[in-house]
Amino acid sequence: MTPRTTDSSLPAEKPTAYRGAAALIGGSLVALFCGFGAIDLIAESGTQDLVGASILLLVAVLAALYGVYPAAFAWRDRLVVRNPFRTIVLPWEAVTDLSARLSFIAHTENRRFTIWAIPVSLRERRRAERHRLRDLSQAQRLARRGVSADLLQNDRIRRPADPIGRLSFADQAIDEMNAKREAYVVQARLAAKSATASGATAAAPLDTPLDTPLESASEPEDAQAAPVDSATVRIFWPSIIVLGAAIALLIVAISLR
Repeated sequence: MTPRTTDSSLPAEKPTAYRGAAALIGGSLVALFCGFGAIDLIAESGTQDLVGASILLLVAVLAALYGVYPAAFAWRDRLVVRNPFRTIVLPWEAVTDLSARLSFIAHTENRRFTIWAIPVSLRERRRAERHRLRDLSQAQRLARRGVSADLLQNDRIRRPADPIGRLSFADQAIDEMNAKREAYVVQARLAAKSATASGATAAAPLDTPLDTPLESASEPEDAQAAPVDSATVRIFWPSIIVLGAAIALLIVAISLR
């Protein structure tokens, strides 16, 4: 998907992509192994072992759909979620919350969408919490000794690492997405204020005093509309067709056995 921009002079936007490394590597290996296995069975046995080849082909399709295909892309103005059977486009103004408990979920006003591409690992989260507590304990020991960790440079004590880099993959994704969401909301508010001020200036009568505040003619800042659930959900039909074909082949192979 290409960024929504009308100015060809602007550089192309590169979104932040999120994909689980373990699922991507594991899904690729399983899909390749089962796919070549199915081809090898058909080449050696023909239709005699069609059931085994069909099972291997079905496993390869499932591994590709659930391990390789899912991804999430954080653009400047939206979040694009690529799940096995659906593609979801969420403008940042429609996203009300992001959570990662048992699964990574994007919340809107009335719905919530699971993001398959971002796994939630409790083990990784516990490891990140241990690193955080260790760094905090080290900083407290240095503070009691009157030594600053930022100024001390030797082999035994290193500079503190980036706190976002120490988070788990899901928590890091939440922080980065929230930063993009907040930046977009701030830019949208500034643009709305600028447009309101320009409109009020153009519509002001000629005898209006120059020191009259423009905000008096506009709505108050707190009178903002609630977020609108403008999520776009599209069914990814190729995934359904490929999975349906693999299941149909397995049913036919069992019936001909």
